[in-house]
Amino acid sequence: MLSASFAAAALASASYLRENSRSRALAQQQLQQQQKSIKSLPFGEAYPEAEKALIALLGERLSTDEGHLEDHGKEASGYAARSNPQAVAFPESTEEVSGIMKICNDHKIPVVPYAAGTSLEGHTIATHGGLSISMQNLDKVLSINKEDMDIVVQPGVGWMELNDILEPYGFFLGVDPGPGAQIGGMCGTRCSGTKAVKYGTMKDQVVSLTVVMADGTVVKTGQRPKKSSAGYDLARLFVGSEGTLGVVTEAVLKVRNIPECTEVAYVSFDTVRQATDTVIQILQRGIQMGGIELLDEVMVKAVNEYSGTKLPVSPLVLFKFVGAKEHVRHDVKVVGEIVKQHTNNPYRWAEDEKERKEVEDSRKVALWAAQAQRPDRQVMTTDVAIPISRMADCIAETKADLDKSPLYAPLVGHVGDSNFHVFILFNPDDPTEDEEAHRLNHRMVDRAIAMEGTCTGEHGIGTGKKCYLENELGKPAVDLMRKLKRALDPNNILNPGKVISVSASAEESHRQAGCPV
Repeated sequence: MLSASFAAAALASASYLRENSRSRALAQQQLQQQQKSIKSLPFGEAYPEAEKALIALLGERLSTDEGHLEDHGKEASGYAARSNPQAVAFPESTEEVSGIMKICNDHKIPVVPYAAGTSLEGHTIATHGGLSISMQNLDKVLSINKEDMDIVVQPGVGWMELNDILEPYGFFLGVDPGPGAQIGGMCGTRCSGTKAVKYGTMKDQVVSLTVVMADGTVVKTGQRPKKSSAGYDLARLFVGSEGTLGVVTEAVLKVRNIPECTEVAYVSFDTVRQATDTVIQILQRGIQMGGIELLDEVMVKAVNEYSGTKLPVSPLVLFKFVGAKEHVRHDVKVVGEIVKQHTNNPYRWAEDEKERKEVEDSRKVALWAAQAQRPDRQVMTTDVAIPISRMADCIAETKADLDKSPLYAPLVGHVGDSNFHVFILFNPDDPTEDEEAHRLNHRMVDRAIAMEGTCTGEHGIGTGKKCYLENELGKPAVDLMRKLKRALDPNNILNPGKVISVSASAEESHRQAGCPV
């Protein structure tokens, strides 16, 4: 039975969340009213001189077609409010991007770089109207340097298409975010994926970048050596900046050798904690895994129904082993011995390429499988990471929250690097469901930060996580980010409203509008 004090606290918390939801809606309405005047005008009426200059530069590759505006006013989650740009530019070179930025800076036009639009935190929506710069025509692999094991690519290249191009050379890119993602957005969000446990995140793949600044200046952050101590690490400054500090037009990236041998195994567990305890022991043993993925029983059931697989419907861990054959055989055996210490359930491995692909795809289709269970709902894709020592506690406590919630919310994780997600399916137009979705997300983020973790392991901040940044990093760190933003983009035209607000008062308004904190 709940104690009186706990029950009172629960009632107070529920009242607070309801009030916060009303405050959030009011603040959002006020913000929209402030921005409505100029962004509601057609581009040519809002910025007539700039439109003439952009047409002179781009010709028909400056578009105000309604279809183009719609395409560039949304992002992949579907629950972030749509906000269209007033025009879309389709440059074909770094020089054209530079010209665009000079014009936009002179006329103080907001600019949103747009690659594939697969982001999940509102990065690419044009909250301030203005111009969207499409990377559609910047889609070339400029060079493949086989001896140096690096490549030079433009931002509109998709990572999946890139791997197809690299395969004949015996190479692949060491990150695998969501299907459809492109290099520009991957640099912008500092993404990762299932391979991060072995190859690191996007920042570990980037050697150098070519970046167009707010005033049109073109900056090359470095040459092509794998290491350099020459000055500030500018590439790391721009990787993860979400288009708020500059527009990436070229990237020099490391590539990896396709491993000699790949094996995939999986095992089911009775509880999520049992699964995560096993993973922690494997990682502490120092085994170089190619990937370790977790699906809770809700997610496994959805995947089975979506894909026709027959995976055991209980918390499931997928293991990927890559490398030389003798090393893979050794690692498969050692992991099997550790698994046996935690469960009597069978430790299975894929016997052929068809089964290996089927097992790997069970994680890749997780989001689509979850959405198929509630096709009339939007998805809030949460994303936290914690130190490995706190992973079991954080996931178990989050799972307990989900089990008590009326919302459909399966859990998956890149547990090899202690990063996990919950796909919360909800109706944003239903106040009760909207409040519950935000409550679950807030508790998950708050828990992760309290355990010295982060509000986002790989999706980025965008608009969806702005309100958590100061809680995680502290005001001095966020103030330093503001100083960087003002120094590099004094007119605040580069993806305004994302990651941080340029003023502390605006940040506080957003915190009140966006998060129950």
